Amino acid sequence: MWIFLWVVLSAILLGSTLWSFQILRRQKQAWEIYAKSKNFTYKAGTTMGPAEMSGVIGDYKLSFFTVEKPSDNARSTRYLTAVEIELTEPVVDGGVAGTKEMLPFMQSLQGLKPFKIESPLWEEGLFAFIRYEAIGKAYFTQDRIEAAVSLLKTRNADAIIVFSGQQLVLRLETSDPMKDSAKIDKIVTRAIGLCDKLRTTPEQRKEYVALKPE
Repeated sequence: MWIFLWVVLSAILLGSTLWSFQILRRQKQAWEIYAKSKNFTYKAGTTMGPAEMSGVIGDYKLSFFTVEKPSDNARSTRYLTAVEIELTEPVVDGGVAGTKEMLPFMQSLQGLKPFKIESPLWEEGLFAFIRYEAIGKAYFTQDRIEAAVSLLKTRNADAIIVFSGQQLVLRLETSDPMKDSAKIDKIVTRAIGLCDKLRTTPEQRKEYVALKPE
């Protein structure tokens, strides 16, 4: 009986390992293809380790890597694909928006207060924090709300957008290993297009600065 159970468990573990290896191999192939097409830096990692890639598209810096997070029962680890898209120019001083999974991190940020975004698009499960309420009300126009909601509702992803006086950063974390280079390109093109709608002009930034309390 015990030998039978050992054989069954061994077969399950071996099958799981082979499946994981196949996914990892396909991910690395897709990332390498995409990296070459965009002139990104690509690091394959070890045979059973995750790959990384990074590069620049227009005004944006992009990074792809794998993160480890505890499962819901905290007894095992789950691996997520993380994508960070960074715009290194000022946007608005002190703000963050994200999905429920990102709430603990957002609540830990000093100097930011919960901010209610008045829009039927802003659904339950989306959260925003801002340093200056008056600036938040001026910044979050209908077009920017639509763009932010679209980013935060990216399919099968936890998302966070960080706004600051120096940069804008979008981070997506997904269980999708992104093993299709065409799909990666589609995701990136969509995200950058939406991030463009969150940018501000120098004139707008001056207006926002004037709204800071004395």
